[in-house]
Amino acid sequence: MSKHAEQEALRADIEQARGDLAETVDALVAKSDVKRRVGEKTEQVRGAITERAHEAKVKADAAVVLARRNPVPVALGAAAVSAALVALLIRLLGR
Repeated sequence: MSKHAEQEALRADIEQARGDLAETVDALVAKSDVKRRVGEKTEQVRGAITERAHEAKVKADAAVVLARRNPVPVALGAAAVSAALVALLIRLLGR
């Protein structure tokens, strides 16, 4: 290998090492930037909450449609739940 080729290979190795070092420094800076990391986590949580709220709204809308189509079974179900709650309260207050 000629001296010029060796120098070029060495320069290429140095540039590769500089690139690797820059990536490592960037990763360390990103990990140490607590404010940015908190912001990212906040956005993740906000997105998850928004998605769950949308899903709950869709389910609630479907329940309303079902209740409007079948009011008697829904009323009987509500009465049963109410009776169970009253019985539970009586039992708890009777202690």
